[in-house]
Amino acid sequence: MNVMNIRYIIVAVILMACGLASAGNERASGYHFKTVDRHFDSIAARVLNDEFNRKHTPEAVSNIAKLKKMASGGSSVMKARAALWGIRTAQLDASSDSCILVLEKVKSAVPKEYDYDRAVISYQLAGNYERTGNYLNTYQLLQEAIPVLEKYGDDYFLGNAHLLMGLMYSDIGDPELAMDEIHIADRHYRKCGYPVNRVYFFEANFAGDENEQLRLFKKSIETGGDDPGMTIQSYDNIASIFNNMNMPDSALHYIDLGNRMLRRMIPDNITLKILLDLNEAKTRFKLGQVDRALKIAKRAEEANLRFTDEYWEPSIYRFLSMVYESKGNKDLAFSYLKKYQKEFERKTETIQAQEIPKARAREAINRQKTQIAEMEHENQNARNRLHISLLLLMIVLLGGGAVFYSINQRMKLRKIENRELRSNLEREMVIKRLNSENFERDMKKKDCEISSSVLLLSNKNDVLQQIGEITKKYYQDGKIPLEYVGQVNSLVRDSIKGDDEWTRFKIHFDSVHPDFFTKLKNISAELTENDLRLCAYLRIGMRAKDIASMLSVSPASVNTNRYRIRKKLGLEKDDSLDDFIRRI
Repeated sequence: MNVMNIRYIIVAVILMACGLASAGNERASGYHFKTVDRHFDSIAARVLNDEFNRKHTPEAVSNIAKLKKMASGGSSVMKARAALWGIRTAQLDASSDSCILVLEKVKSAVPKEYDYDRAVISYQLAGNYERTGNYLNTYQLLQEAIPVLEKYGDDYFLGNAHLLMGLMYSDIGDPELAMDEIHIADRHYRKCGYPVNRVYFFEANFAGDENEQLRLFKKSIETGGDDPGMTIQSYDNIASIFNNMNMPDSALHYIDLGNRMLRRMIPDNITLKILLDLNEAKTRFKLGQVDRALKIAKRAEEANLRFTDEYWEPSIYRFLSMVYESKGNKDLAFSYLKKYQKEFERKTETIQAQEIPKARAREAINRQKTQIAEMEHENQNARNRLHISLLLLMIVLLGGGAVFYSINQRMKLRKIENRELRSNLEREMVIKRLNSENFERDMKKKDCEISSSVLLLSNKNDVLQQIGEITKKYYQDGKIPLEYVGQVNSLVRDSIKGDDEWTRFKIHFDSVHPDFFTKLKNISAELTENDLRLCAYLRIGMRAKDIASMLSVSPASVNTNRYRIRKKLGLEKDDSLDDFIRRI
């Protein structure tokens, strides 16, 4: 189970930010809010400390109620803080849209001098926007919150903010930046003494080697025993890895550990129960316990009826189809196969629809980062100019009145000339920026068209392969003749061969990015046609999974080819292949 598959659960756990049981030894968290009412702030400080120590006791719930009651007749700042803590403790039970409405309203009422309040509310807003897929708002709010949190030295919320930034980068397909943010979160958590189990959990999802994943998931369990949401997911992920290694007995052991923690600490959490049940059903089936596997899978299907549009639904249908087919019940197997196909196609369309907004968000974030870097550079230049001006002023003062008057006049003339020159340069920069923006807009539109066509071709290949597999099953059941199977498979092979599609794509790509392939070959003559094809897909922002589908290879083969291309291009270990290709 990769990080995208568990996205919704991870986000809920991170944004809730408070545990469900006490770890024993308590740590103290700093309270950086300005005092508005001594009694109110003393209660709020206890709420923050309970959150930091991951406690969710009746007393903690009572304290939230007290804050809301006191804030009802208090200032806008008190109301904002009460709303903030109320949302943080009820994150799993509320929709993101409703949380956003409340947080935007209370933030607008908080005076600007309460910058810490506004920063924490911005962080909370960013978490909810991330859950809705509004990645640009997420980035901007975190960029607003992080400098203020650094100003107050709040390592706890800084750890949370950078972890959320890492999740956002992961969602928009930038794993290198995601890992950078996770490492920053790790430093802040360790600095304030907060457990780093979430860091290990995220690192495990980015690890490519199964043994390394096992090590990191186990580290997450060791350091996060009082964080059941993340720990149970670690048990579930470890079980999946053992199943991939064909070690079902070990997988069952970790599933049992997860179920024990679920019953002991959060027995009402249906989401985690469905995850564990689905994994256990697959493991039982692998062990030949078909009837028991079927019973558990049906229980997961029934529990899933309480949700709508969840990612695991197609997995349940596909597994039930496989179980019924093994039992010889062809009708039910085919019925669940149709349900799986319907949900798979619907979710594939949803994923494709999300890819272009993600690519746009990624480009907008990169553009903002570039603008910020340019502004910082300009500010540094301005400071340097100020220092030089002060030095000149001191020399002028030491030179005496007459010399001062002469120099002062020349400086005035120079300022007028500089002002006129600056005005001319600013006008030229505006014209240049407008031309650049129009060009970038046209390029992005064409890139989006290329990305959409490639994604559609990838989906077509997946569907054609499924048609081939279904045809083969019908032949094995004696429902269609062998000649029909041969004809279908021949059509499928011809369709997914991809030579003509690659030729058409290359022509379209050359029209948008002329000389791209020529420049690559100039850099390294060792690049093959397949290398150039992979580089073109990376240039338009395709994910490894989609590239694998287009090339009819595994994601692992894509990663191997990426490594070989890096060597051929002479990139260093810390150089990003994606950034290098985007600069060509």
